[in-house]
Amino acid sequence: MRPQLHFTADGWINDPHGFVHANGEYHAFYQYVPGSTEWETGIHWGHAAGPDLMSLRPRAIAIAPGDGDDGIWTGSIVDGGSDTHLAFYTSVAGADTAMGTVRVATTQDRSLDRWSKGPVVVEPPEGLGLTAFRDPFVFEDDGCWRMLVGGAMADGVAGLLSFSSVDLTDWQFDGVAASRSTLAQTPIWTGELWECPQLITVDGHDVLMFSVWAADTGYGTVYGIGRWHGGKFDVQRWGTLAYGSSYYAPTVYHDADGLPCVTFWMRHVADPDGAWVGAHSLPWGLSVIDGDLRLDMHGSVERLLGRGLAGSTNGRTLIHWDPAVDGDLERATDDGSWSLRATPTELEFLVDGQRSAMPRRQGGALVVVDGPILELAHAGSILGGAIPTDRSTTAQGG
Repeated sequence: MRPQLHFTADGWINDPHGFVHANGEYHAFYQYVPGSTEWETGIHWGHAAGPDLMSLRPRAIAIAPGDGDDGIWTGSIVDGGSDTHLAFYTSVAGADTAMGTVRVATTQDRSLDRWSKGPVVVEPPEGLGLTAFRDPFVFEDDGCWRMLVGGAMADGVAGLLSFSSVDLTDWQFDGVAASRSTLAQTPIWTGELWECPQLITVDGHDVLMFSVWAADTGYGTVYGIGRWHGGKFDVQRWGTLAYGSSYYAPTVYHDADGLPCVTFWMRHVADPDGAWVGAHSLPWGLSVIDGDLRLDMHGSVERLLGRGLAGSTNGRTLIHWDPAVDGDLERATDDGSWSLRATPTELEFLVDGQRSAMPRRQGGALVVVDGPILELAHAGSILGGAIPTDRSTTAQGG
């Protein structure tokens, strides 16, 4: 069963990146292995577009390996003016794929379908003992352009490497924008490499977010609220962005109305029939309330749900769940079972006995079940992942 609300493509997909609104359409780019449900080094940039964030449909491959690239790994897209967009991506070549370089591709095609590769514009700086370097995030900043790249440095220190440019062509290394030891545990652990770093201003607060990587394993997504100034980021408060093992590789963007948003790769989601692996989350709006980052369902999802997506329809279900009134929610299928349960302090998500949880606060929750995917929104946080499903689901409980 293919999800109807969550973006998938034939083959393997992972990180979303390069979400832009241009010429009246939304465009999304993503890591893609066409014709295979296995990740491989020689990954491509897929491309999807549509009139709104819930109507994205796959287009032709945007950027493919070759011409010096063994793999086209994660990056970002900026509007260079005069209908020109530039994609800054991680180019990997050779055996050491952890150490990428940053290469640029350009399009002047208003459909954003055809891209021309340019030169490598940034290489790993020397003197830091880097063991990993990837995932450029490029943005405009007070009269210049900035680039943040995730790096794993000597002695288990993770951080962001900061670069600047006045013309998007010549880049200089400005030093380490932020860093933290993998030994630091309080209030959260942030690993030895910050993958897919993103920076966005939300309600007047500078917000850094990234996915946590250590020992060749991804551990979820966190955020820091602080102050960005002159190529440096001072983290004043750490927090968890989403709960469960599924959410990874966030990408931030502004919708057509200027609302700051984020979309995640949802890991461990796959088609039982083998046509696709990996999905992208629903779009989530961002706000900061009482010093905490809040994720709330984007208006495009609410509008779609408001057009009759109530109860169960073709594998899609919207549930307004109040644990204090409804009790636990349990579902069983031919392939397994899942449940949502409430304790005094947590909301638990159990799939065939495997548990993940989020903090419980006052009020109810909104649960979206979309074929093999569940997302739960509660008090500004989200929890989700893959669930077993079939077309004849039975329900007990609330």
